[in-house]
Amino acid sequence: MANTQSYKKIQFYLHTFFRYFIATMMLSYAFSKLLGTQFVTQPSAYDKPVHLLSGFELTWYYYSYSLWYGSTIAIAQIISSVLLFFRRTTRLGIVLFLGIMINIVMMDFAYDIEGAKGMACALLAMGLFIFFSEYPVFYKYFIEYPPLFSNEDRPQWINKISKIKWVYIPVVFIGFVVLISSLKNKYMGINQFYGTWKNLDKTSPIERISFQAANTFVINRECNNVKINEGEYTFTKDSLVLKSTIENNNEESQHDTPNSDDKKTHPFLKGKYTVDQNSLIIQAEGNKKMIFKRVR
Repeated sequence: MANTQSYKKIQFYLHTFFRYFIATMMLSYAFSKLLGTQFVTQPSAYDKPVHLLSGFELTWYYYSYSLWYGSTIAIAQIISSVLLFFRRTTRLGIVLFLGIMINIVMMDFAYDIEGAKGMACALLAMGLFIFFSEYPVFYKYFIEYPPLFSNEDRPQWINKISKIKWVYIPVVFIGFVVLISSLKNKYMGINQFYGTWKNLDKTSPIERISFQAANTFVINRECNNVKINEGEYTFTKDSLVLKSTIENNNEESQHDTPNSDDKKTHPFLKGKYTVDQNSLIIQAEGNKKMIFKRVR
């Protein structure tokens, strides 16, 4: 009995300390977001290509893109903090906190955000301690407590066909896997052109071509990544045709955005080609030869 009381007292002190510590830390993170010291992208990040951004820079840029999204996270953190400060609302607060914190921990490790992993794991461990301290209550409420509508509340014909779900659920799982796999193979298949190619001819207006999913292409200027053309492409065993969705390709209209209501295509570039892992050679009409080197 003495040992039980001793353990209960230790649990009480830990439970109380963890509640207040989590609530305090969550408030600090929330106000950091609201006052602009978190989710702030540094000026130097804007000069880097996306593939050179660190996980931290990429994550901070993503979250800083939308002010209201970061503010919503902050408000949720404040609500969980307030709920954790009071014993009667601790259960609701810890469920909300864990929903936020599990996502933060996964993000810290997935994007390798150094300096945040230790504290995030510590807060998650404290939250799990509070949650499992009252595990029987949560189990009873979420698992054992009767569902909203009992068999007596539902129409009889619903009860009779309810076992169909054991067929419906696997059909939905398998059906979506097959459907999405088929759509991926049809529209997002990777062929020998897929990737970005750099023109070795410095005088050519075509600096880079990116062959993308669904047999589409984009031509950008390397220096400032300005899109100068885009469209679709088709190819056979030895010929390649690029069809532009931009009506005019002269200098005055290169930067115009094509009319989304009129996506008519017209030939932009066509010719014979040879391609391997690192080089693409297009023998265009008029005996113009273009040599491209794979960038990525």
